[in-house]
Amino acid sequence: MGTRAIIKVKGLKNVVLYKHYDGYPESTLPWLEKFAKEFHEERGHDPEYCFAQLIRSSVRLQDEFNLGDSNTTGWGVITGRKIEAGQEYEYTINEGKIEVKSLHD
Repeated sequence: MGTRAIIKVKGLKNVVLYKHYDGYPESTLPWLEKFAKEFHEERGHDPEYCFAQLIRSSVRLQDEFNLGDSNTTGWGVITGRKIEAGQEYEYTINEGKIEVKSLHD
């Protein structure tokens, strides 16, 4: 079983990026920090574009951060008022910074 995580963008409601495998901060945080910093420096706070570019970065940066190369599994977009995917970690991108919440306990 994977270490599931969801990734939110502050300013968007009811939509997250779901990452099925290796959602631990040691693996996920370096990618998100690089992405969020570069995006915010270039575009500022733009939640819709940030979410779209986040998805693209999971492919563009897959080799650098070992994000996986499957074309059919491991990632998803989840929508709804209450998002529950059995996630162990929740990450929120907020104006170039990353907030991490562990749901282990």
